[in-house]
Amino acid sequence: MSEIEIKCVQCGTQTREASDITLITTVEGREIVITRLTGTRCPTCGEEYVDAVSCEKVEELIKKFRKPNVIFKRKITTSGGRRVIGIPEEIDRALGKKENADIWLEGNKIVTEVY
Repeated sequence: MSEIEIKCVQCGTQTREASDITLITTVEGREIVITRLTGTRCPTCGEEYVDAVSCEKVEELIKKFRKPNVIFKRKITTSGGRRVIGIPEEIDRALGKKENADIWLEGNKIVTEVY
């Protein structure tokens, strides 16, 4: 950590180095917990400040939880009395034609994990 002195914006106390900061945030409706961040903490009120290295770590992790830039739109059709959504060929190739999937609802989203 640097030798820069940081005073707490809440109470004005000199902060101290911390290597066990935990950040809880919501991205795309999903709560994520990021642990083992570094920075400073106020010994009086507990206010925490992450350093530049931890900020970069948080940004990278949050990117993984954001919606992709490419979204395939598909119509829901019916086949044999069941509702069907076609998987785009690009996704099928990327998945390696795996055959098992767990499917669940998150609000009005259908989420699928293929294995």
